[in-house]
Amino acid sequence: MGTPIQTLPISAAALREVDLVGVFRYSNTYAYGISVLAGVDNKSGRSLPDLSKLITHRFSGLNSIPDAFKMAGRGMDDDGNLVLKVVINKLEG
Repeated sequence: MGTPIQTLPISAAALREVDLVGVFRYSNTYAYGISVLAGVDNKSGRSLPDLSKLITHRFSGLNSIPDAFKMAGRGMDDDGNLVLKVVINKLEG
């Protein structure tokens, strides 16, 4: 949850016309989040896009964790592709 007191650069946000919105996380979101991951919006009944396409890089095995974190900290990989979501599979292979 972080520290009890957070400092925000309000003047920098105002100069860049950034909107700051406070949100209490997790409040009544689990059912909707599960439906989104299942591919259906329970509120509208519409199909949702395949979210697995957001995974841009995969690593296998617990030994690859340092490399996965290094990749996640980069904006682009060595081939110039966007690094968006990095997943580590627990088992090798």
